[in-house]
Amino acid sequence: MQNEIVRELIIPALPQTVWDRSFSTPDALSSWFPERIEGNFKSGETFLLIWGEHRCEARLTELNPPTTFAYQWHPGEAYSLTDHPEDQLTTVTFTLHPHPDGTKVVMIETGFANIPAQRRTFALSENTSGWDDELKKLIARHQN
Repeated sequence: MQNEIVRELIIPALPQTVWDRSFSTPDALSSWFPERIEGNFKSGETFLLIWGEHRCEARLTELNPPTTFAYQWHPGEAYSLTDHPEDQLTTVTFTLHPHPDGTKVVMIETGFANIPAQRRTFALSENTSGWDDELKKLIARHQN
């Protein structure tokens, strides 16, 4: 049973630059990931990821500049952290590593094994294709 989605990419910029432009603040994150962020962007606090009319509540679990950004949410069709049991949250972690060509970004979303089978297949499918699309935006953010 698949428990995680893993993606690695190289961005032609220093880790601090990638952090500052893409993870450090709600505006930085929403420059490539959601259209907008509302709420408390502090470790342990909740915030909303907003794409048009779609809203998804998330909890920031780690904000460790300039290397680690992590949050929890319910993948798939859930909008609130209380839509399903807490043990069914997935954790999305971005880690930034120095690389000869700039920065290696590793994205891991883990915790799918805890989601009931009837939701897991859909959540994995949606998030696998979703991350492929979103990470293209992250790369494009650093190509100008």
